[in-house]
Parts: sequence; structure tokens; C-alpha cells
Amino acid sequence: MTDNSATALMVPAAERESIYRRNFAVFLSDFLLFSIGMGLVGSTTVIPDFIRRLTGAEVLIALSSQTFEIGWMLPQLLVARHLLHVRHKKWWFIGPNIVVRPLLLIFAGVIMLLGPGRPGAILAAFLLFYGIAALGDGLVGVPWLDLAGSSLDARRRARVFGYGNAIVGVALLALAPVVRLILGESGPAFPDNYALLFALAGGLILITIPVMLLIRELPGGEPRAAVPALRDYLPELGHVLRSDHPFRAMIIARVLSSLYTLATPFYIGYGTEVLGLASSVAVSNLLVMQTIGSVAGALLFSRWGERRTLRFIRLAMAVGLAQVTLALSAGALGPAALYVAFMAGGLVQGSLGISFMNWVVTYAAPDQRPTYSGLFNSVSAVSLLGAPLLGGLLVEGFDYRAAFAAALLAMAGGLWVTLRHVHPATSIPR
Repeated sequence: MTDNSATALMVPAAERESIYRRNFAVFLSDFLLFSIGMGLVGSTTVIPDFIRRLTGAEVLIALSSQTFEIGWMLPQLLVARHLLHVRHKKWWFIGPNIVVRPLLLIFAGVIMLLGPGRPGAILAAFLLFYGIAALGDGLVGVPWLDLAGSSLDARRRARVFGYGNAIVGVALLALAPVVRLILGESGPAFPDNYALLFALAGGLILITIPVMLLIRELPGGEPRAAVPALRDYLPELGHVLRSDHPFRAMIIARVLSSLYTLATPFYIGYGTEVLGLASSVAVSNLLVMQTIGSVAGALLFSRWGERRTLRFIRLAMAVGLAQVTLALSAGALGPAALYVAFMAGGLVQGSLGISFMNWVVTYAAPDQRPTYSGLFNSVSAVSLLGAPLLGGLLVEGFDYRAAFAAALLAMAGGLWVTLRHVHPATSIPR
């Protein structure tokens, strides 16, 4: 495994330790503000419920819940190519954020201007603003991971991921009554209630810009002399996939776990339309259960995730299987099974994504980190893009249970790949 670059390690130990402490506070603050903001408009709770009020198209409802993660992953491979000749990544992270991180706050104002009589226009505005915000976050995803790899030591990096998700979970638990109040009968009328949530989320996300200005960057791997031409870069990517068996297997596992999300947007609809839960109760209570699971997963990762990342990936996948199984049984067992399913889903949310990220950052050599993280996320985005379309078609053609069953098969396949083809490695092929 690899950690910080030789260039960074040339900094005296006392100074390096001081930089790590400073950067830990900065990275954690950015993680908390951004994640709490996005949690207020949760992709598996608030967003699907909001879009369902604007359209009855199940494919659009499904796509809306995955839009941000798809947009975050898609551009990373192209960004990675340009970063190969860049020594300092800080402004590659901050620059795009100055443009895109105010967008949710602007969207909140657009909702209020359009009003309740124009649901189609609100939907179009959502796809525009939310989609651009997602793509913008994709532009900064590779620089952020590279900075986390070079400017944090392994112990603090794992704690940023683990403690960050745990604190976010506790904060969202505290804010769940606020979400319930805003979306309930005593809150603002639709769509102003959702505009208020987007405004709160956008305000928190906007604060991250001055926070990240405080980061003290340590250089990563040695940059190349120039940006590689596409005719050279694409064969290089092919070589990585052919020669690095553990990495290729982990990509396949990530692709399958991304397909598992095809059921994610429909748990809320299943609770409200099939199990008869009220929308305000379902969104707030299921968000609480999801958050409890997320906190548990994050705390487990922060304690053992630094050296047991692969084990956490497998654990999270096994819990994902339990989530879908519980959702399938909720029709017979009642809403309680769906509540426990959301808790299991929260544990997956709190540990699987950060485990994947930490595995790639730790596994790749510093000078290859942009390529590996960009390739890993961009390939995964393809399946994530297809997941909501497949999920929507299954729900429209059959029912919610068909989507749940497909998700179960996808996650089972991903778990099998990690058990059969991925083992702890100390180095990567050159």
C-alpha cells in the first residue's frame, strides 16, 4: 500500500505533523458542512418525495435520486488526465467550487419565484441547477481525493471519512424534526417548504469555499512534463485495467454495487403508496433510521477502517443484502421491516462509499492517484447512470418488488467479486 509521497515526507516531521493537524480540521469542516447540507435534501428521502410532487414518471423520480452522484463521477476521468502534469491541486478544487457551490441556494430562489402553479418549470430548473452542481462537484472530486492522499496521513484521512460521516449522521438526527416541521402541515406550503430546505442546504455548502482556502497543501506524486495526449492516455487506461487484477475486480464490484442503487428511490414510494405511511412521517422517520445506521457504519470505519478497508467493503455489501431482503419482506411484516431496512441502508451509506474511496487513495501510487481515482469513479458512473433507468422501468413494468429483487442480485454479485478476486495488496503493478 502507499501513503503520502516522498516529496511530502521530505518536510521535517514536526512541521509535517502540524500541517496534518491543520489540514485535518479543514478537511473535516469541509466534509461536515457539505455533507450536512446535502443531507438536508437527502437523495433517498427528500429529493424523490420532492420530484414525485412534480411528476409521476418513475424513471425521472429514480434518476433524480442518483443525479448528484452520477454528475460527481462522470467527469473525473477527464479531469484526472489534466492533473497528471499538475503538482499543486488546491486551486483545481477551490476554483470550480466558487462557481458551482452557490447553485442550490440560487435554485431555492427560483422555486419561490416560479410558485406552485408551474411544476414542469420547477422540474426543469431542478434538473438544470442540481445537474450543474453535480457536474461541478465532479470536477473537484479528483483534486479533493488527491489532496486527501497527499496532505493528510492515513490515520487522519480515515478519521475524516469516519468521524465526518458519524458527526453528519448525528447532526441530521438533530435536524430531522426540523425537516419534518418544514414538510409537515404546519410548515410552509408547497413548493416553498422545499425551497426552504434547498436554501438551508445551499447556505451550508457555500460556507465551504472560505474554509478550504485554509488548507496547507503538501505535494503528491511527481507531475509529468505535459498533459498526455488522448492517443496515449486511453491505451494507458487500458493497460491499467488489463494488468492490475485487484483494481479491475474492485471496479467491477463498485459497478455492481452502483446497480444496487436502482432500488434506492423507491423505498420511500413503497412506504407511502404500498404500506400507507404519511409522506411527512415517512420522510422524517425513515431519515432518522437511515441516519442511525450511517452513524454506526461511520464510527466502525473510523475505528478500524484505516487498515481493514477491504473488510469494510465486504461488510457493507453484506448489510446491503440485508437491507433489500428486509424491504422485500415489509409487505408481509409491516412498516417495521422497512424501518430496519433504512437503518441497514444507512450503514451501507455510512461505510461503503468511504471504504471504496479510502481503498483507491491508499492502493494507488501518488503519481498514479489521479488516474486510478478518476478511472474508478468514471467507470462506476456508467452503471450508476443506468441504475435509475432500469429501476424506473422495473417499477413501471412490474412493481416495487421487482426493483428490490434486481438490487439484491446486483449487490450479491459485487460481494462475490470482492470475496473471490480482491485480496489485501501491498503494491500495484508498474
